[in-house]
Amino acid sequence: MSSLAITGGTPLIDADRHRSWPDITEDDRRAVDRVLQRGTTAGPNAPEIRALEEEYAAYVGVRHCVATSSGTASLHAALAAVGVRPGGQVIVPAYTFVASALAVIHQGAEVVFSDVEVDSYNLDPNRLEALITDRTQAIMAVHIHGRPADLDAVTAVADRHGIPVVEDNSQAHGIRYKGRTTGSFGLASGASINQSKNLSGGEGGLFTTDDDELALIARRLVLYGEDVLPEVTRPYWSHGVGYNYRGQEMVCALARSQLRRLDDYNARAQDNAESLTAALEGINGIAPPRPRPGSDCSYWKYAVRVRPEEIGFDGDPRDLRDRIMGALRAEGVEVSIWQPQPVPAQPVFRRTTQVWHPRADHEPLRPWDPADFPVASALCDVTLSVGSVRRPLYVQEAELMNQYSRAFDKVMAELDTVMSAPYQHSPRPLDTSC
Repeated sequence: MSSLAITGGTPLIDADRHRSWPDITEDDRRAVDRVLQRGTTAGPNAPEIRALEEEYAAYVGVRHCVATSSGTASLHAALAAVGVRPGGQVIVPAYTFVASALAVIHQGAEVVFSDVEVDSYNLDPNRLEALITDRTQAIMAVHIHGRPADLDAVTAVADRHGIPVVEDNSQAHGIRYKGRTTGSFGLASGASINQSKNLSGGEGGLFTTDDDELALIARRLVLYGEDVLPEVTRPYWSHGVGYNYRGQEMVCALARSQLRRLDDYNARAQDNAESLTAALEGINGIAPPRPRPGSDCSYWKYAVRVRPEEIGFDGDPRDLRDRIMGALRAEGVEVSIWQPQPVPAQPVFRRTTQVWHPRADHEPLRPWDPADFPVASALCDVTLSVGSVRRPLYVQEAELMNQYSRAFDKVMAELDTVMSAPYQHSPRPLDTSC
């Protein structure tokens, strides 16, 4: 008889074996409490905001950081700073979180989606040349799952055409690419410090740049078009259209405290990932992630690809992936789906207009064809993520990874039983992480 948990066997992993994220310590509590005791809970020059900006800029290796209310706001600021204007175009990977593309719309520009690399999930540099037009004003390099994009190749294409690169560093805080920290390569960068990220503040964002003028533009965009500089009294003088995108004091206090442990979290995630990869790479039908040579990875998502062709499965790959996920979850493995479809499949990017309207869902949609972005579409169908928002790799014990590996062995060894067991077609377990 099968020993699988989905057929009545004992799960390999107890539910209480996981550690939760964010990892809140007494240092974090004291950091937030200091804000309350100080009594300064907001303001463009509030002390925690300015301190985080200085500390994060130094950590990344750039001269400027601007704290924002969200990662999306930081990306909007980055696009505006590098010169994206209404009517322009920005190239964005088709496999990403929707905010990467919506930030372009916020700036009044057009999103041009590019397919991605199958192994890295990142922007495919070989596809960029064909997408560049005389309206292209930026290329957005998103470091998907915390693995840096091929920045050398992307930057080389961008430089040939005089186009700035903007990094979306939301999933890769503190990650090194050929000796430098992500967030320092593009002309400007935006990043989220949402609770799910490896640098967690709850909800907020961080814009970075090495350029003085771009930092000024970002600060104006973030606060009503005003020049509110450190140590300068607020003039209430708007030079242009700006937003209320400013950072928040208690968020920045928490992020400052978490920043001191970021390297440790990244190191643990990498150790756990190496352990998992060593165990999974020999399992037929499974492809674990691998970092790009010369770079690290945060493993914000440990993305495993199911490979139907290796096991002779010729049905819908989502059925195979979902059944494997169901069996793994029954064994106690924290596993989920991050992106169920490429971003260009979403209704907002299939409408003739992307201006928000309360009845926008009644507007007709352009047809969607997965063949337009074959790699991104296929990745959405075969990918499962080990770890989740609440239980990511960067706080788990090494022994748990050994149990995860045993669970994969157990499930894949009895794949016939997994595929024939009664299956509830419930909604796929999505990881609501942004």
